[in-house]
Amino acid sequence: MRPMELKKGIAVSPGIVIREAFILDSEEIRIPERFIEKEQIEEESARLEAAIAESENRLDQDIAQLGSKIQINTQILEIHRQLVGDAVLKNEILIGIQENQYTAEHSVSRVLNKYIKKFERMDSQIISERVHDLYDVEKLILTTLLGSRVEHLDSLEREVVLVARNLTPAQTAKLDATWVKGFATDIGGKTSHTAIMAKALGIPAVVGLENISTTVVGGDTLIIDGFRGVVLINPDARTLADYRDKEANLVKLRQRLRKDVALPSETVDGYPIELFANIELIKEVHALANLNTAGIGLFRTEFIHLQNPRSGEEGHFQHYQATLKEIGQLPVTFRTLDLGADKGDGGRGPWVEENPFLGCRSIRYCFEHPDLFRDQLRALLRASAHGSVRIMLPMVGAIAELDRALNMLDQVKEDLRNDGIAFDENVPVGVMVEIPSLAMIADLIAPRVDFFSVGTNDLTQYTLAVDRGNENVASLFDPGHPAVLRLLQQTLRAGEAAGIPVSLCGEMGSEPLYVPLLIGLGFRNLSVSPTSIPEVKRLIRTIKVYECKALAKRCLAHTDGLAITAELKDWVSDKLPPSMRF
Repeated sequence: MRPMELKKGIAVSPGIVIREAFILDSEEIRIPERFIEKEQIEEESARLEAAIAESENRLDQDIAQLGSKIQINTQILEIHRQLVGDAVLKNEILIGIQENQYTAEHSVSRVLNKYIKKFERMDSQIISERVHDLYDVEKLILTTLLGSRVEHLDSLEREVVLVARNLTPAQTAKLDATWVKGFATDIGGKTSHTAIMAKALGIPAVVGLENISTTVVGGDTLIIDGFRGVVLINPDARTLADYRDKEANLVKLRQRLRKDVALPSETVDGYPIELFANIELIKEVHALANLNTAGIGLFRTEFIHLQNPRSGEEGHFQHYQATLKEIGQLPVTFRTLDLGADKGDGGRGPWVEENPFLGCRSIRYCFEHPDLFRDQLRALLRASAHGSVRIMLPMVGAIAELDRALNMLDQVKEDLRNDGIAFDENVPVGVMVEIPSLAMIADLIAPRVDFFSVGTNDLTQYTLAVDRGNENVASLFDPGHPAVLRLLQQTLRAGEAAGIPVSLCGEMGSEPLYVPLLIGLGFRNLSVSPTSIPEVKRLIRTIKVYECKALAKRCLAHTDGLAITAELKDWVSDKLPPSMRF
């Protein structure tokens, strides 16, 4: 039996899950069994020999059909043919079957993944490019071995944990939490959009594991510890038993927290703190009925586009209308499309940017594609006739950009009036404060908008020059940095002076460690991940605002983020009950 292995990464979505691994990087192929009995060794070896022969035959046929018409494709297939027929590879796979009693599929995956990891570490570009060929050969032999038993992600009928090199936000949005109970990826950061999606789905996740996708084999048993940022591969009996107890206790804790969600969201000294929900997918809206939220503080509309780039005005309108119907009279803040950067553009853009987070993303992307932007604005305004709609513009960094967007909105309003289509003439329009330049001129922007909502994920990223999706600099991503706190304070003051509400919709509001600090700074509206609402509400109901103000004052006096984090942890130890300490 393969020994237990522990890998440390970045915890991005809390929870504990114990399930079989499903490797997405193997073209969504799941290996159903890993070991055989001694009397099956000969039969399993024969299965491998037959699968290799069939794979060789299929490649020979493909090469013959292509002939000399597309020479580069033929060369690639010939490389695959050589690898499939390689005697050394085949012998290693057979040794795995005969000496370790692996199934043919498990032995194929282990041997090829060993070479994939070896090639990935080499400096030679020519050799590292062979990694793709090894992946292709692995898929070919595995699909041949499994035949009709090949199971794909979209047809899962058993609970698994997903393992991948990376998951795009679009891929994550399509995950079915009924079957995918957690995931682990090689790359990613604490506030990457994939991490945010994991929280939204309520499944434990660890990212930044470097090589988990080539270490784990389909069918391995994994423990995902989304609190410690740890993944345990094939845990021993004692570890497995310990984590099963932790998993059961966590279920009981969450049940207790759920009982408190009907209680008011207010501090011990009577200050109401409104809790809104951050939403990516319309299927999440239904669950809010049981969370007693104040509404939706951030609806990320780009995921509608990513799931169906041809949604157009009508597709968006149907989604918005359905959301408003589900939420009732509660307000919904729809953020306009935040495409580009790590979320892509749904295949619309013809270029690949070297530095996409500083490139044509979000409001800039909408200006580059005015037809797409106008369609969305029309859909939002039409939806405003059916419920309480608020429109939020992301990544605005200058007054000129805000004026340009508002002028486009005015033009769309005029078109709707001419067409006789009803909409709310006074629909509130605000901006997301997520670029330092906007925070610095918040006093100039505030009189032109109806509200501010602070996006701490990007505000921290741009203030500290730290890519929030890059695990190599994850330790430098610090929303408690003095520079970030000063920008938050400045934004709050500008909003108060102009008489407009200032909310916070970044992941900072979902982290209990920062909630007392945010309340102390002056935030009274927080929009958080739905799965975080019970815990955040329970925390709010244990604290006093005057103590939070004193805490914020001490934090603002510190000169570095480490000291601020220590201050917050000390406060937690002194003020919170043991069950809520970090």
